[in-house]
Amino acid sequence: SKGEYLIDIMNEVGYDIVVPGNHEFDYGMEQALKNLNDLDAKVVSCNFVDLKENKAVFDPYTIVEYGEKKVAYVGMSTPETYTKSTPTYFQDENGEYIYSFSEDALYTTVQTSIDAAKAEGVDYVVVIGHMGIDEQSSPWTSREVIANTTGIDVFIDGHSHSKVENETVANKDGKD
Repeated sequence: SKGEYLIDIMNEVGYDIVVPGNHEFDYGMEQALKNLNDLDAKVVSCNFVDLKENKAVFDPYTIVEYGEKKVAYVGMSTPETYTKSTPTYFQDENGEYIYSFSEDALYTTVQTSIDAAKAEGVDYVVVIGHMGIDEQSSPWTSREVIANTTGIDVFIDGHSHSKVENETVANKDGKD
């Protein structure tokens, strides 16, 4: 089904917010975008960029209100997607990259989204990432993103299939 049955399952389960991971692209860009756009959930990723349009493919974040509290959910997709999927899916017919994961400016891209969300008056920033913590994912691990930015309150991560409970990481300003 090229991943379509997984979208059906996710829609049945009722996901609210998702971030694209590397396996969303296993069947090519056209199928990935179709699947992601068929989700009932909000898809967010601050660093998955269409280079032809020079803009993020999906909204960088979404804001949800819980009573009087506003929470921004910022999405992040690993730059490893190029190599953990098929690089040609992100290129044009001439082999030029037409999509980016902001690999050269990841921390700045994330900080820009955090700052924009905070400017909208959010109380908390939660990053939903597909970054991982494995050494080979460096310099794009969730821990490194936290250490090189400010303003993240919680980071919910995937990609490395690791279970991490209650870890505290200091941000760029030394705050936990």
